[in-house]
Order: sequence, then structure tokens, then C-alpha cells
Amino acid sequence: MSEATKLDLILSEIVSLKKELEIFKPDLTIEKEVIHFLQRDKRTVKRYIDEGILIEGVHYYNDKDRRVYVPEEIIKFKKGGCRPPITNPKAQAVLKHFGL
Repeated sequence: MSEATKLDLILSEIVSLKKELEIFKPDLTIEKEVIHFLQRDKRTVKRYIDEGILIEGVHYYNDKDRRVYVPEEIIKFKKGGCRPPITNPKAQAVLKHFGL
């Protein structure tokens, strides 16, 4: 089997797996799915919005009478640990000192 044939087989398998994964991917544009994806309750997500942890125009936008979330930003937020930013100046100074 040639290298090109092997690469084609690998690529087709990756494409097939990607299609299967799409079945399980949540719709991260709607609040209910975002809450489930972040593994938080509705009050916590509301607090994130009220405190500016989830930012309008970055993590979500308002469309008529509903909030629409931006999937890529919600995924980034979760990868970052779903933690609110540290705003305490002393804590920021310690983190900066250690390069964090």
C-alpha cells in the first residue's frame, strides 16, 4: 500500500469520525445547552453575565428577545476553567510576579 493511499484512508476515517461526533455536539447558541455544557446552573450563568464574566459582544449577543451565545467563545471559556477573572489588585500582582 502506497503512502498516498494510507494518507487517503486516514483522512477518510477522520472525516467519518468527525461526522459521527457532530451528532453529539450541543447547540451552544442556546442558553439551555450552554448551561449544560458548562456544567453550571442557570443562576450561576446569570451571575456570570451580571458580573461581566460572560461578556456581551464576546460570549453572547442579544437578538430581539433572546440571548444568542457564540459557541467558539463558550468553548474557550470552558477550556479556561470557567473561572471569573481575578480583579483583586494584590492577587493580580502575585500572579504577575510568578508569570501567571
